[in-house]
Amino acid sequence: MRRPPSLLKALVVFAALAVPAASHGQTSGAAPWGLFSARYDTQTSDFIYAAYGYGRGFGMVGALQNPRSGYTELVAALGTTFSIAGGPTHSLAVGGARVANAWYGQVYYLPVEHRAPFWFRATAELYVPLRGSHSTQFALSPASVTVSISRWFEVGAALDLASATGDKTGTAVGPEFRFALPNAVLGVDVQHSLNERTDRLRLFFTTAF
Repeated sequence: MRRPPSLLKALVVFAALAVPAASHGQTSGAAPWGLFSARYDTQTSDFIYAAYGYGRGFGMVGALQNPRSGYTELVAALGTTFSIAGGPTHSLAVGGARVANAWYGQVYYLPVEHRAPFWFRATAELYVPLRGSHSTQFALSPASVTVSISRWFEVGAALDLASATGDKTGTAVGPEFRFALPNAVLGVDVQHSLNERTDRLRLFFTTAF
């Protein structure tokens, strides 16, 4: 069973790394902060989620649904943010997901690097079934490289990989566009699935407060 991309699409990265100044102001000190994110996808799953943090720790809850397949997922996770050598914020989270009648343990790692004018972002996800014979799953969803064209606009490419025990690895690639808003980011991914020979459009919005 290949799992649609998870709802933790850059829990901290989508906003906190697309708007770096806002991120560091909210997560580097012992102060409360929050995120809200939503995504629309023409082929896979839509989601909404909310996160609340204090200092570098955070908790999140969310829901994901694919109306075409009937796939649903409810997620709760706890995590921490950190930086390496004073660089951009990385995130690490551990949680659980309820998928249909199955439970999965989850580990997420969301690295980010900035080498002007390039930004590298990724969401690595590991799903481990807690009972039964369900598949262990791993995904990079997505990994992207973008270039800062201006203070408000980035353009680049995004890659999705999804693998599961006993299944073929799914791959999708395409351009990514990111528009910075005050304390928020609006993004567009246009991807082509190399396995299914189909195209998909993703619109995502995240705000930080």
